[in-house]
Amino acid sequence: MMLPRSPACSASFSPAPPRPPLSSPQSWREGPRSPSSFVAVLAEGREACQGSAGTSAPSPMAEEYQEFLNFDWSDEGWQSYLKGLYPPPTGKQALKFKKKWYKRNVDPSFDESYEPPEAHATPTGGGAATSSSSAPQGPPPRILAQFADGSRWAVMETKATICFMAYVVALTTAVGGASGAFPAYQALVVLMGAFVLELLAKYGLKFDTAYLHSVLLDDVGVMPLMSVTLLTPGLHWAIRILALIPASSTALLSFGQICANHRRLPARIGDFFSPLAGARARYQLMQFRAHVEVLLGAVLVVGVFTATAAPFSALLFWNVMIMRYIMSSWTQAVFRTIDSALDPVLGRIPGGGYASLKRLLFSFVDPDKRRGGKK
Repeated sequence: MMLPRSPACSASFSPAPPRPPLSSPQSWREGPRSPSSFVAVLAEGREACQGSAGTSAPSPMAEEYQEFLNFDWSDEGWQSYLKGLYPPPTGKQALKFKKKWYKRNVDPSFDESYEPPEAHATPTGGGAATSSSSAPQGPPPRILAQFADGSRWAVMETKATICFMAYVVALTTAVGGASGAFPAYQALVVLMGAFVLELLAKYGLKFDTAYLHSVLLDDVGVMPLMSVTLLTPGLHWAIRILALIPASSTALLSFGQICANHRRLPARIGDFFSPLAGARARYQLMQFRAHVEVLLGAVLVVGVFTATAAPFSALLFWNVMIMRYIMSSWTQAVFRTIDSALDPVLGRIPGGGYASLKRLLFSFVDPDKRRGGKK
């Protein structure tokens, strides 16, 4: 059997010398080749491939990206631009802002969509760290703890079974509410009940600061409060149907975690729904949910002026969104995306009105300013 060779490696090998015929004395003296000799041959091939890959010239885009990394980020123009961003970007978002600024002010031909094949050093002087391009964009470490719910569901057993049944009913009613089979507010009530049931199964019922902190940091923790704000009278039926999307997305996230880790469920159910518990799927669902939540808040504000939503509903919802913004990096990313789209247009208006508006809005979620207001 012949081992296949990649085209990149074939140029690095010279034809092997012919083996002596079996009838020759030399072949009998050598004897059969040991497995270690084949390992050595494969090692030589691997080194040859690496050597040939290492000698290839870097692409022009890679050279431009390296120049971008080597740029002096202590530049006054960049620092002034960075100070005008509210809230200050971090991680991948900071890298995106750097690319846009670099293309606008340094190199107009720079391709801001280019991603290097391997991790590069972090540009210095920008005030924010960047992660490698191979790592998925994601939240800070304290939010990544939400991905570790699986171990908890694996040991809850009976409670996990009850939550599983509750989410089956809740997701079914959500589909019925969205299709018009029955009012959407009934589906919201059932979803809210499933969220409360999960929080009680995980944390029980206590009355102290540590308990409230743990509940609110949970991915489900804010959802009962958000659902209550959308059950107030006076909402248009279309707004309530839109409100089913973030609640159903959260229910689907918990349902996938239960299916992937609950040992008493049939294997067929676990195998079918377990992909929902993967980090990539959870990230995409959380990102989608954050976009819909911000859209829902904007719709509520418009609904106040069009008499399709009560002002009290919009006020309560945006108070919940303040908590969501503080604890969710996905919500922060949505607002940065909105800012990056509006800043090139509204930022040019004389007087700095847009920057002042950003500072005013950020003061609602800035911990230092909120503490200062209490004094």
